[in-house]
Amino acid sequence: MRFAKTILPFLAAVLAAGCNNAAVEPVPPILWGGEMHNSNASSPASIDASLDVAKALGFNAVLAPVSWEQTEPEPGKFDFSLVDHLLKAASDRDLYLGLLWFGTWKNGESSYPPLWIKEDTQTYFRALDENGKPTTTISPFCEEAREADAKVFAALMAHLKTADFTRRVQAVQVENECGVFLQRDCCPAADKAWREGGWKSQTDSLAPQRFMAQAYARYIDAVAEAGKAQYDIPMFTNAWLTPPGKPYGKFPNGGPREPVLDIWKTYAPHLDWLSPDIYSSRLKSLCKIYSDGQPLFIPETYCQIGRLWYAIGEAGARGAFCFGYEEYYNDPYFTAESRVLAEMMPTLCAGHPMHGFIRIDKREDPDGEDTLAFDGYTFNVHYIDGEKYTHGAIVQTGPDEFIVAGVGAWIDWGENCKIAYCEELRDGQVIQVLNGDETAHHNMLYLRGRLCLEDYTSPDGTVIPAPEYGLSSQRRFRSDAQARFKVSGIYRIKLYRYE
Repeated sequence: MRFAKTILPFLAAVLAAGCNNAAVEPVPPILWGGEMHNSNASSPASIDASLDVAKALGFNAVLAPVSWEQTEPEPGKFDFSLVDHLLKAASDRDLYLGLLWFGTWKNGESSYPPLWIKEDTQTYFRALDENGKPTTTISPFCEEAREADAKVFAALMAHLKTADFTRRVQAVQVENECGVFLQRDCCPAADKAWREGGWKSQTDSLAPQRFMAQAYARYIDAVAEAGKAQYDIPMFTNAWLTPPGKPYGKFPNGGPREPVLDIWKTYAPHLDWLSPDIYSSRLKSLCKIYSDGQPLFIPETYCQIGRLWYAIGEAGARGAFCFGYEEYYNDPYFTAESRVLAEMMPTLCAGHPMHGFIRIDKREDPDGEDTLAFDGYTFNVHYIDGEKYTHGAIVQTGPDEFIVAGVGAWIDWGENCKIAYCEELRDGQVIQVLNGDETAHHNMLYLRGRLCLEDYTSPDGTVIPAPEYGLSSQRRFRSDAQARFKVSGIYRIKLYRYE
C-alpha cells in the first residue's frame, strides 16, 4: 500500500500536464470544507444548493457521493450526467472535490447498489448471521458482486479522466464505512474461507474482526485496482470508528478500524491511505493513529471547526471535512468559524512550522492546558473554564514572529519573554494594535476572539455605536465574558527575551 504517498505528487503532475488545453488552477496543499449530506448529490438542484453553501462558508473543497444505483440503473448502461453536473458546478465555484463511491456498501449496508443487484440475491448473495438469517449487506465473499462493482467503478474512473478537464477531483473514496453488523459473515463462502484459512483454530478474540477485515480489504482493493487502471488518482476508504470493546452488532465489523489497520495495509495495496471518520472525544489520539505512516485525511467529523483547526494545525491533515455542513448554514458559530479558517488557510498552507490546539473534554486535557514547542519559544496554552469553544493554531512565520488564531484560551511563554508587539488582523488588515490590559502588559496573549457586536439603543432612544472589539484580558475569567458570542480571532505577534 502506498501509504507514504500524499495528495501532493498527484497535484504536481496535474499542474504540470494540464488537460485538454484547459487552464488548471493551483490546488492548495490542504483540502478542507464539508461532506455533503448523503442525498444532496442526487439531483442538479441539490448539488447547486449544497455547493452554494460551501462557497459562502469559504471552503476550498467538498466531498460528494456518487451512487451506483444512479450510475448504472440497468446492467451495462451508464449514466454520468450527475457527475458531469457536479464537475461543472464545482468548477464554476472554484471548489475542489473528493468523490465518495457509494457502491456495494455504505455504513455497513448495501443500500446504494441498483435494484437489479438488490433483487438478485442468488447471484449477489448476502452476508448471513450464525443462524443462517440473511442481512441487508452483500457478502464481501461474493465474487460476482465484486466484479460488477469493479466494472462500474472502472467505467466511472475512465469517464472522469476525460470529463474532469479542470481537475476538480483530487481523491476518490472507494465504498463508505464498510462492514457487517455481525461477529462475522456465516454464508457458505465465508464459512469455507473461515475453515480453510485456519481462522477457526485461532483463539485470539480479534480473529473475527481480522477475518472480516481481510475479506473487505481484498474486495475493495479489487475495485480500487480496476479504477486505477483507468485513472490513477489518490484513492482511500474510511472507517466507522467505535470505542474499544464495543460488542459485535454495534458497529460494521470489517472496516479499517484501529485493531485491524495492519490487515488493511497488507491486503489493500491499491489504496493510498485509510481514513477515520471521527465522531469522538478521542480526536487527538485518533489523528495520531491514522497519521502514522500515511497521510491524515478526515472525510467526516462533527460540524465543529475547532476540530479542523487541530487536525490541520497539529496533526498535519491533508484533508479535513465536516459532515452535513448544509444543515448548519445558519449556525452563527459554524459559519463565522468557517470564514475565519478560510482567512487563515494561506498562512496554514505556506509550509511554516505550526501547531494546533483544542480542548474537547477533561479526559484528553486533564490539566486544562497544552505546551507547544517552537524554535526558541515554548507556548503555554491555558484553556479557560466555561468557554464554549477553545481551539486554535499557531504558525511561526519568522525567527521571533508568529500568527496565532483561536478563541477561549490565553497564552504565555514563561519568564523572561514578552510580546514586542501584537496586532489583531481581519482580512489581512490590522484592526487594532493591542497593549496594556489587552496583553497584561505584553506578558500574555488573550485569545479573546471576534465579538459579534451591534449598535445599542438606550432607553432614551440614543443610539450608541458598537466599538470594534471590547473584551480585555482582565475579563477573561468572568462568566459574562465567557458567555458572549465570539469566534476565533487572528493575531500577529513578535516576541523577545530579556534578562
